[in-house]
Amino acid sequence: MLGARDSGGVVSSLSDRSRSAAEYKPISDYGVVGDMHTAALVGLDGSIDWQCAPRFDSPSIFAAILDARKGGMFQVSPSGRFSTRQSYEGDTNVLVTVFEAETGRLKLTDFMPCYMEEGRLRGFQEFHRILECLHGKVGVRTIFQPRLDYARRKTVLTETDYGCKAVNNGQEVSLSSPEKIAIADQETGTSNFSLSKGQRAVFVLKWGRDRAMPVARYETGRKLARTLSYWKRWVSHVNYQGPFRSQVVRSCLVLKLLQYAPTGAMVAAVTTSLPESVGALRNWDYRYSWIRDNALSVWALSEAGATREALDYARWLINVRRHSKENLQIMMGIGGERDIPEIILDHLEGYRRSSPVRIGNAAFRQVQLDIYGIVVDYIYFLHRALNWTTPQVYENLVRYAADQAMKEWQTPDSGIWEMRQQRPFVESKMWCYVALDRAIRIARELGYDEDWRRWEPVKKKIKSEILSSGWSEKKKAFTMVLGGDELDAANLLMPLVGFLSARDPRMSSTIQRIREELSKDDLVYRYNVDDGQLGREGAFTVCSFWMVDCLTRLGKLREAERLLGQLAKRANHLGLYSEQIDPATGEALGNFPQAYTHMGLITASVRLEEARRKSGLLRYAKALSSRISSR
Repeated sequence: MLGARDSGGVVSSLSDRSRSAAEYKPISDYGVVGDMHTAALVGLDGSIDWQCAPRFDSPSIFAAILDARKGGMFQVSPSGRFSTRQSYEGDTNVLVTVFEAETGRLKLTDFMPCYMEEGRLRGFQEFHRILECLHGKVGVRTIFQPRLDYARRKTVLTETDYGCKAVNNGQEVSLSSPEKIAIADQETGTSNFSLSKGQRAVFVLKWGRDRAMPVARYETGRKLARTLSYWKRWVSHVNYQGPFRSQVVRSCLVLKLLQYAPTGAMVAAVTTSLPESVGALRNWDYRYSWIRDNALSVWALSEAGATREALDYARWLINVRRHSKENLQIMMGIGGERDIPEIILDHLEGYRRSSPVRIGNAAFRQVQLDIYGIVVDYIYFLHRALNWTTPQVYENLVRYAADQAMKEWQTPDSGIWEMRQQRPFVESKMWCYVALDRAIRIARELGYDEDWRRWEPVKKKIKSEILSSGWSEKKKAFTMVLGGDELDAANLLMPLVGFLSARDPRMSSTIQRIREELSKDDLVYRYNVDDGQLGREGAFTVCSFWMVDCLTRLGKLREAERLLGQLAKRANHLGLYSEQIDPATGEALGNFPQAYTHMGLITASVRLEEARRKSGLLRYAKALSSRISSR
């Protein structure tokens, strides 16, 4: 069975067929590969346990992570006992797994080819797996168990001239293999062979309408070289140079990987229904585009030096608004779909039997007022950085969002944490203030005087309401809802968006109360109230990165750097983060990898480095001034 993984990402294992079918790997034992159309999770044991095609939100091909018996997987590994070590090929999204077997060593390289061709990103709807023998002679076993359409119907496997193909209700994928695939009961394909030092075997999984070909015709070597080159060239734009560069670069690569190339929209995570609390009902589908997550994530990429992604997303938002007379939803499908019905797949048992397994997300119907501020703040960032605000952008996004914030700011909503019960959340009111504040600044610069004059008094009223009703004298902190006493880690955003300085006594007191009541060591919970759901969730990882940013703004740079260093160790062996972490066990919880968490790491690291440099310059200036004075 899978053993414990050490800090270097090593795991001792038996082959998959030796494991109980009901076992599940820790969420942290996965790496991710993709092509900006879809992505897959590859375990330390060489098994693809999650992949959807052709899009992130399409039905699954493999879903063993959600049901070890029924979900389906594709494993390539030594046939006997082995241990593994997993890493990325430098600063790319090409994944390498090295198997140490009793008789030798194998290297498995996994990637989905993608690169620029004739001025556009080209995807191939292919997954390439290159297995090479680095030392000795090793027996190899492959297990190919596709279960198309979330395994809702039977997937039938048949042999082909080049390997095999899988068909289910009109959907089809094919596997091109260098070895003959033996098929049992039309459901499972296997092959057994051996590789000696210097030999290799290539497998190509193909989806889409193109017919399968012999492995050699897929030009795996050429596509690998161009894919590696693409990722390395893209990473060269990341200009952060602080002590956490490797973590920032990996987080940027994750965010880029999660952006759907045809539209610029970004999924919140690759997966659905990985539980926030094992055995409870906190399982949601994150394969969609939340305005909040998208805007803050592409803004983080821009802060790190990658600005094209921010422009791509802005253009998508404008197109969505231009072609729709309805209100802007908090989330949409990555193609702009507005209707995302939530369905329970009750035939799947869920990760570690944590049902239900959901596809779709009913949150698209929720009212979350923070999206107005997030949209305008995002446009304001582009306006300052790139002078990008055209009349069309102003009218379709800036004026629209500011007017909505002005009309709705007093309305109860579901808030950033998507509560089932609508309440007057302080964080939502704060973002309505931000919407008007940023819109006023843009309107003044562009000469829309009538607009900013009608927004100005409402902006002042919102701030006054938050400072009075959003403050608890009992807690000495800003609270979750107006007139309440519960704490909310979302209020750590107040200094980050310029609502109040972190050094304001009320804000610094709020930060301290959150550290005392919502934190456990380096981790921060979202809140400590009954949210109407069973089970207790883990610490929400991005909140810890917000805390780093707050400490930085308080001038506590050593403390901020120490906390960031602790959080860096919370990533898995590849530098990937899930949505949440269990403070008691350190176990990753929730959907994986999560854009929001990686966004938080980038912005916290960038802000800390800026403060470190500024502090260093001030110290140097003071020392220089002192030396000049002494002369």
